[in-house]
Amino acid sequence: SMKRVEDITRKSAEDTQTISAAAEEQAAAMHEMADASNTLAQLAQELQNEVQKFRL
Repeated sequence: SMKRVEDITRKSAEDTQTISAAAEEQAAAMHEMADASNTLAQLAQELQNEVQKFRL
């Protein structure tokens, strides 16, 4: 029936929005992890530079 088609279409649209929102959240989390990784790499380089000062 037409009502059934409308219900399925509405549910499909809602599910698509949910998936889209989840994908956006995942992308944001991945961006944060990349930033944290870059910061950690910079700190590691700074630490290595400081340790070099104590080597003979």
